[in-house]
Amino acid sequence: MSQFQGAGRATRGALLLEALVALSILGIILMFGLSFFVRRRQLEAERLDRERAVRALESEWVYLRTASGHLEQREKAPFLGSVEYLDLTSKRKPLLAVRNTAYDTLVFVHLEIGYGIRSPQVTVQEGYVLTAPSPVPP
Repeated sequence: MSQFQGAGRATRGALLLEALVALSILGIILMFGLSFFVRRRQLEAERLDRERAVRALESEWVYLRTASGHLEQREKAPFLGSVEYLDLTSKRKPLLAVRNTAYDTLVFVHLEIGYGIRSPQVTVQEGYVLTAPSPVPP
C-alpha cells in the first residue's frame, strides 16, 4: 500500500508543475498580445493626427485659392484661414510662406504643419496660386 501512496504524490507534483508551466506560457502570450493591441491603438492615434494635419493643409489651400486677391509676400507666417479653425491648429505650429514669381498673377506658396503624438513630424506642401490681376491705373 505504501508504494501506491508515493506514486500518487509524484503524479500530483507533476500535474502541479505542468499547470504552472501552462499558466506561465499563457501569461507570456497574453503579455505579448496586450502589447500588440496597445501599439495598434497608438498607431491609430498617430494616423488620425496625421489626417487632421492634412485636412488643415487642404483647408488652407482652399482659403488661399478663394481669397487669392489678398495674398501678399510673407515668410513663416501663421495660416490665414478662419479664426475658429486657426485656434484648433495653433498647437501644430502651422507656417505659411508666400513668394512672388516672375508673373504678376502667380505666387508661390509653401505650407507646413506639424503632426505626431509620440514622434513629432512635419508635413510640407508647396504649390502656386493665381491671384487677382493688379488694377491698371487710369
